[in-house]
Amino acid sequence: MIQPSAPPADLSAELRLREYLALVREMSLQRRPAELLNSYRSRARFVVNYEHAVSFSRRNVRDGAVKITRSTRWAELIDPWAEPDRIPTIESPLVLRLMTAGVPVRFDSSEIPADDAVSEHISGMAYYAGVPIFYSGEPLYMLIAMREHEPFTADELATLTLTANLVGTATAQLMLSRELELAYAALDREVRIVGEIQRDLLPQKLPEIPGVTVATHYETSASAGGDYYDFFPRPDGTWGIMIADVSGHGPPAAVVMAMMHAILHAPHYCAAGGCGPAGVLRLLNERLYETMQLRNFVTAFYGVLDPRTRTIHYAMAGHDPPRVVRAPDRRVEGMPMTDGLPLAIISEPELAEQTIELRPGDRVLLYTDGITETFNRGGSIYGLERLDESLRQCACGAQGIVDRVLADIRSFAEGLPPRDDRTLVAIAFE
Repeated sequence: MIQPSAPPADLSAELRLREYLALVREMSLQRRPAELLNSYRSRARFVVNYEHAVSFSRRNVRDGAVKITRSTRWAELIDPWAEPDRIPTIESPLVLRLMTAGVPVRFDSSEIPADDAVSEHISGMAYYAGVPIFYSGEPLYMLIAMREHEPFTADELATLTLTANLVGTATAQLMLSRELELAYAALDREVRIVGEIQRDLLPQKLPEIPGVTVATHYETSASAGGDYYDFFPRPDGTWGIMIADVSGHGPPAAVVMAMMHAILHAPHYCAAGGCGPAGVLRLLNERLYETMQLRNFVTAFYGVLDPRTRTIHYAMAGHDPPRVVRAPDRRVEGMPMTDGLPLAIISEPELAEQTIELRPGDRVLLYTDGITETFNRGGSIYGLERLDESLRQCACGAQGIVDRVLADIRSFAEGLPPRDDRTLVAIAFE
């Protein structure tokens, strides 16, 4: 049998207070309903002295029946949340009548019908106290305490009613907290799967372009994000290069990113040839505007790199201009801006094109604003000036640029996790 230790016969107010403090302190440490109830039961007799107690529930039980969720007479304690199949269900008119009445009651052994199924679980004592325990305003639970030598007083009945319901409410909150933990864990698993699928949509290998090396970095602020980059070989030997940033974070942004990937990789889509950078962005805007209905917007850069002429012909839709590091003095400049609102804001945006000429030794860095909008613990922002300074100090190739910028922003952030997705595409001309 599972019994709490009996209180001393000379239980003083000072000792009771000390036991109460130990009880509430121990209960505050518990994170599971069964552990909370165990803590309470271990010192329950310092609140109201009884020899045995049985708990009942009519929640999610067939009509006319109740479950016995806990009993100090059990040889082994059963966790009703972890082992619901081991919890006995009985038909007890007495318990149902007491429970549905919704009021505390005192009774003695003569009032327990011998043919009521509950008798074998609570018989053998002389005096009983039954208190309803409420859930969402309904008496769905009941505690029956029992002892042999003296009836329960009205004060004891009141105290038992209050404490049983307070503990019941705390237990319900822990149950809800546990359910939320499980739900969040399931949601997190799903988000991680979304992130894994999203990463699978990104280029699995870097393009091999004569006279050019490429390096990339992709990092989400959550398990899934809205940054996107891609490469498109074109029939004339040129390469389409895309970098984009969907507003927001997490699965909604990842879904838009997947939509962009599907649109750009559709058969005969002009990203792989057939129209210029502005045309690619216009067609992408048309599809996104029809679908997204102003829920998100997308900043984007699309350029066509020609390795033979060392030029990039490009258009921008509200995206930060790529940085260009000029050889041999490592002067840093931004690609000239082109007009263009972010995608999916208006149906027919004005998009202009520009061409930039590169020389051997020049470097180009495409990035999303999660790079420049990195914050440190003092609330300062990394910014464009720091990015340019990091590029100036790096006499290295494409991968060296990526490594240098990442090291710099992580040092600046002082260990803070990213608030936004971070993407880098570095291009080095031999």
